[in-house]
Amino acid sequence: MRTAKGSWILSAAIVRSFAATSASAGVINNVLTDWRGHAYKCDDPRQSDADTMVHVAMFEAINAVTPKYTPYTKPLEAPKGSSPEAAAARAAHDVLVLVCADQKSMFEGALKTSLDAITDKTARDNGEKVGAAAAAAVIAARANSKAEGKDPVNRPATPGAYVQTTPLVGTIMAKQTPWIMTSPDEMRFVPPPALDSEVWARDFNEVKSLGAKKSKDRTSEQTDIGKFWAGRDVRIVLNQLIGRPGRSLVDDARFLALAEMAWADSYVSMMDGKYHYMFWRPITAIRNAQTDGNDATTPDSQWQAMVETPWHPEYPCGHCLSAGAVGAVINQEFGSNAPPIVLEMEDTLLRRYDTPQEYIDEVSESRILAGVHYRFSMEAGRGAGIAIGNVAAQRYFTPLKK
Repeated sequence: MRTAKGSWILSAAIVRSFAATSASAGVINNVLTDWRGHAYKCDDPRQSDADTMVHVAMFEAINAVTPKYTPYTKPLEAPKGSSPEAAAARAAHDVLVLVCADQKSMFEGALKTSLDAITDKTARDNGEKVGAAAAAAVIAARANSKAEGKDPVNRPATPGAYVQTTPLVGTIMAKQTPWIMTSPDEMRFVPPPALDSEVWARDFNEVKSLGAKKSKDRTSEQTDIGKFWAGRDVRIVLNQLIGRPGRSLVDDARFLALAEMAWADSYVSMMDGKYHYMFWRPITAIRNAQTDGNDATTPDSQWQAMVETPWHPEYPCGHCLSAGAVGAVINQEFGSNAPPIVLEMEDTLLRRYDTPQEYIDEVSESRILAGVHYRFSMEAGRGAGIAIGNVAAQRYFTPLKK
């Protein structure tokens, strides 16, 4: 079944058929997918920065062995015949043992597994040296990124008074040094609409209706969309786009590094906006609508969103920013040749997007359906995310001049 948005619900038989077709189309570059998976096991407060450091370090290492693009840090020399796989594995390993030192033994084991697969000892050893240099360069470049630290916990204004016990989520990211942008506020959007405006009333009433936990206006597929993206990282689309025919290891490393850089900066931009504007979430606005001064809105003191509301301010939509950033990088990389994106939910439900824009739009729309964002916030986040993804492709890793 196909919807107007381009999403499909497919049977398990079609899932198996698609998987078989994909497997025969190209060979996945395992060093990238393997260490991508290891990076996600790194439990560190600066997770978005750590993930990006891993991918940029792998790109720098592979690009040194097979030079094709301008590096992020500095040109590195690689002995002829160096193994790019060994270089990538060592680069990723060195970043991870730094940021997740308590998990060092796991990453040491993973490195041994990667290197044992490379039988040419000279190529392996030379590749390791390049990877170590690449990791060191990226680590040095992010030494003052302001990505470390913990969000503060609210303190009581007066002794004995109750305060919210959860920390203010994302305040560190709001001041983090971006990878792509020149400053956290480079892509900052215009303020949210005035509470007495028609736009506010329109978008308030839309999320009140479609995003309610027991909404009678939301379709079953809209419910699936809202729930699907509520608990998923937008980057789950990336692995299926590498290892495709005609693409090299350095091409895929570059693509993943750009996508991770754009994704990380989407969080910086998102939190910058959220803590700059401090705009209220739908659950607060709807329960307190009598205070907004708009005759077209009415309160519902018992209203609940379909999913749990995140613990940080509303404006702009974060999923929209992140999907916009990742989707724009996909579009920049593949253009009109972008393959369909197919995602599995449980064993039998898939979502399919024929273009990167369909993916961006559905992720963005899902946040209204989930009851946690307004349409104006969705549009602001989506637009800023796309701008970040486009800027990533324009500013970094451009082809070397021949």
